[in-house]
Amino acid sequence: MDLTCGPFTLEGFSRSTIETYVKVNELNICFDIGKCPMSLVFVPQIFISHFHGDHSLGMTYYIAHRNLAKLDPGKIYVPASAEKAAHELIRSQAALEQARRDYELIPVEPGMELEFKRNMSMRMFATDHRIPSVGFQVIETRHKLKPEFQNLSQQEIVSLKRDGVEIVSPVRIPRMAYVGDSTIKVFDWHPEILESETLITECTFLTDDHYEEAAKRKHIHIRDIVPWLDHIKSENIVLMHFSMRYTRSEIKHHVNRWIPEQHRHRIQLLI
Repeated sequence: MDLTCGPFTLEGFSRSTIETYVKVNELNICFDIGKCPMSLVFVPQIFISHFHGDHSLGMTYYIAHRNLAKLDPGKIYVPASAEKAAHELIRSQAALEQARRDYELIPVEPGMELEFKRNMSMRMFATDHRIPSVGFQVIETRHKLKPEFQNLSQQEIVSLKRDGVEIVSPVRIPRMAYVGDSTIKVFDWHPEILESETLITECTFLTDDHYEEAAKRKHIHIRDIVPWLDHIKSENIVLMHFSMRYTRSEIKHHVNRWIPEQHRHRIQLLI
C-alpha cells in the first residue's frame, strides 16, 4: 500500500503478528523489515525497532539476497541490547545454508543521533514495549540566511562570504517520526516527536473490550490516542499495526467512530 505524506511516499504493510515494514521512497530507507518483500532488498538502510518476528523476520533474507545480487552490504540499525543475538541469528542461518554472509549491523540506543543522508539525521528514542525497542525520528537540517543579513543585496552577501563571515545558521526540521510497538507512554516521554510533519504510530486495538488487553500486551489502543490529537502538530498521522481480529472495513469504522471529525483529514491508515 502506498500513502502520500507531504513530499514523502510511504510504501508498506502493517498488521500485528503478521508483518510490518514502512519504506520511505524519497529517503531510500525502511522502518522495520517484516518478511522482506523483494522491493526492500534494494533499500540500503534498514531501521529495525525491535525483534518481534513481524517486524524483523526478513532480516536474514535481506542480507542473503543482497549478497546474492552482489550489492554492498546494507546498513541494518538495531537496538544495541539485541545486537549480539542478532549476530548469532545471522550466523546460524548462514551455517544452515553453508554460506558466507557479508552484512553490517549498527547498534543504536535512545538519545543517539546519526546522519544517514546528506542534511538528514536519524534520532533514536525509547518506546515502551515488552522487549527492548526504539523509535526513530527523521530530522532535516537546512541552512538559512541569518536575519541580520536578509535585506542585503546578493553582491553584499557574496562579499561577506568572501571575508569569511558566517551568514547562515542551521535550522532543524522534524520531518517524520516512527513508533513501532509501544504504549501511549511514548508520547509523554518524547513530546518532540509530536512536532514531526508526519507521525507514524502503531494503533493495535480499537474496540472497548480490547482496552485492557492493549495495556497488558503493551500496545496502543485508539482510545489512548484521542486525547493527544490536539497536541499532535503533525500534518499527517499514519495509524498502523492493527490487530488481525479486525477486517479492513471494521478498522475504518472504528477509526471514524473514535477520531473527532476535525482531526480526520490528518489520519491515514496503513492496512
